[in-house]
Amino acid sequence: MWCETLPFDELARPPLAALLARHQIDLLLAVRPWQLAEVPEVVRRLQGAGVFVALWPMLADADGRWASASSHRRFIPFADELLACVPFADELVLDFEPPLPQLTRWKDGRPTWRQTPSPPTYRAARTSYGSAVARWRTSHRITTAVMPLLPFELGGEWLQRLLGTPASALAVDRHSVMAYSSLFEGWSRGVVNRRRAEALLVGCAHLTRLRFGPRAALSLGTVGTGAFGDEPCYRDVGELARDIAIARRAGIDELSLFDLGGIVRRPPAEAWLEALCAD
Repeated sequence: MWCETLPFDELARPPLAALLARHQIDLLLAVRPWQLAEVPEVVRRLQGAGVFVALWPMLADADGRWASASSHRRFIPFADELLACVPFADELVLDFEPPLPQLTRWKDGRPTWRQTPSPPTYRAARTSYGSAVARWRTSHRITTAVMPLLPFELGGEWLQRLLGTPASALAVDRHSVMAYSSLFEGWSRGVVNRRRAEALLVGCAHLTRLRFGPRAALSLGTVGTGAFGDEPCYRDVGELARDIAIARRAGIDELSLFDLGGIVRRPPAEAWLEALCAD
């Protein structure tokens, strides 16, 4: 379960932690630089309740927010600092996306490639992330979150070079493709309806499995808004259930849902968690 929007004090409350533990839901916890002092106690409380906790580092928005070729000189030191603060965390998640301002322009129909990194910058970033992953993986499970177009990159890294997201070559445990059917539909300007969004998810799931094999994973959603504040969301839990079934039929066994804050704001939380855990 991704957790980006829920405040730490609400997340650490015993009833919510117990709910996650009862359903055996792993938590992927977003941590910003100004939260470093708070996160160790939050992770201890969650683990004490029986919850597996992954750290999901995010830079300040002005620094790019996510892992990318343009942010690697800031992102890697921040991830190192975060693991030094919380060495007992169970996992580290690397969220590979272009910088937030660039994605915002694309979402608003104003595409730009000005921030596409030069080939030397891309290669240097890929090397730096590869070395960092080798270090981190000696003590933690390492996974990624990657853009939904990545499974369609048939050969080479041409799309990753364009986006500045050097993820596929990393020796991580899983690559989780952000296959958010509600965004496929809601950001299509009327071109994609729910049925077509599910068809896109089918293709994405099968190509994800084909490209990454046993390391394939999917992130589904969305239940609530995230970085942009206006992400289109599932209409009801039935849409999530259908997405889960599509992913399972494609042979993908590691699924994540975005996000816990949305679930808390759209009760009953039990219904969303039960759908996520369905076989």
